[in-house]
Amino acid sequence: MQYAFYFDQSRCTGCTTCLIACKDWNSLKPGNIQFRRIVTIEEGKKYPDITVTNTVFSCNHCEHPACIAVCPADAISKRAQDGIVLVDRQKCLGCGACAQACPFGAPHYGDSVTEPESQSGWNTEHPMQKCTFCVDRIDEGKPPVCVSSCLVRALDYGTYDELKKKYPDSTVSVKGFPSDRFNADGKTRLDTPTHPSILFKPMSK
Repeated sequence: MQYAFYFDQSRCTGCTTCLIACKDWNSLKPGNIQFRRIVTIEEGKKYPDITVTNTVFSCNHCEHPACIAVCPADAISKRAQDGIVLVDRQKCLGCGACAQACPFGAPHYGDSVTEPESQSGWNTEHPMQKCTFCVDRIDEGKPPVCVSSCLVRALDYGTYDELKKKYPDSTVSVKGFPSDRFNADGKTRLDTPTHPSILFKPMSK
């Protein structure tokens, strides 16, 4: 079984509520580190021939995660029961190999999490951190906080197969979503596509 996200680009207004909710739930300090990203593309020269396209995504908990393949410390793993990709911050060496390999910019580095000191794993100096698919909520039968907070219901989640059935016209990529066939530099082709666990409804034309 593989959990996945669904994003309806035609609904998204770019309000960033999901980004804020994610940052709040994960107790991230103010700053540049955020587990969820938004890419906004503006096209056209003057009204009414203009379009604004928003694309929101995070770690895509890929079927074949490039980050796991390159981690020298075995700090990143994929849960067998649902395919969620997690990082053990105590094992992380901070080498940055996963950030170079990930096509989606998911790995972040820095001491930005405000978890109490009793929380094991959060006090290592500058370890990698990223979206966890709100695994704590998933284990309680709750949706990821980005999904539950979206005001226009542009986000959904479920198993990949469930989402394919629920949204039969979904696509595997949309404008603004990085290619999973290239490294972060945009030039180096990956040996194996990562197969990100996300489906889309593109912006209506």
